[in-house]
Amino acid sequence: MREMRHENLNLCLGLFVDSGIFALVVEHCPRGSLADLLADGNVRLDWMFKSSLLMDLIKGMKYLHLRGLTHGRLKSTNCLVDGRFVLKITDYGLPMILTSQGISIPEDPHDMLWTAPELLRNPVSGGSFAGDVFSFSIIIQEVISRTLPYAMMDMPAHEIVERLKQPPPLCRPIVSVDEAPTECLTLMNECWNEDPSKRPSFDDIFKQFRGISRGRRANIIDSMLRMLEQYSSNLEDLIRERTDELEIERTKTDKETSGT
Repeated sequence: MREMRHENLNLCLGLFVDSGIFALVVEHCPRGSLADLLADGNVRLDWMFKSSLLMDLIKGMKYLHLRGLTHGRLKSTNCLVDGRFVLKITDYGLPMILTSQGISIPEDPHDMLWTAPELLRNPVSGGSFAGDVFSFSIIIQEVISRTLPYAMMDMPAHEIVERLKQPPPLCRPIVSVDEAPTECLTLMNECWNEDPSKRPSFDDIFKQFRGISRGRRANIIDSMLRMLEQYSSNLEDLIRERTDELEIERTKTDKETSGT
């Protein structure tokens, strides 16, 4: 894992094992996880910015798979975002490490929402290449709609997991056709195909997504500048609001002082 070097992989610095505590030591990403970013209503994410995040994820997974390594636990909470808004995948190789250390982690139903149906029915340590592609499709839904996996289903996670295990009917998230380019929605559907053998590889996904993004998105610098302008505007509004509040309080204090 320490030999893995790619711009879209979170650098693994080592392992920490002491007094029953097991932890990975990884590079710090100040903007938290992709899930954190999507949940932050103060951050404006247009399609260009969303597609940039997805392309980062695709390139990172393509690198892992070309080196014969599956992720096995891919989800938005272990996709981190650094200070430059570059997405970096973390926890790759973790299932292998856990197995070698004889450590088992009880699965929460919510954490299983990214897991491919065939792996829910017949779990495989370390997952599979096709299973990672399915997990990616759920992240596409999260990024496009800025909602939690299957949020539109309005049912508890354990019930969704059971429906995933036992089709028909197929249980998949519902995404509005006006939230992303049609080609992206088509790719998402291909990636969550019930038949693992019919899902595209990350090499194919990279080629398709590059075609979707080409000609549709503005320069990344332009998007970053727009985001900074928005932050600046929001900050100015906040300062103005706080100044008005202080002025009101000062006026009240002056009146109370003059009255005494």
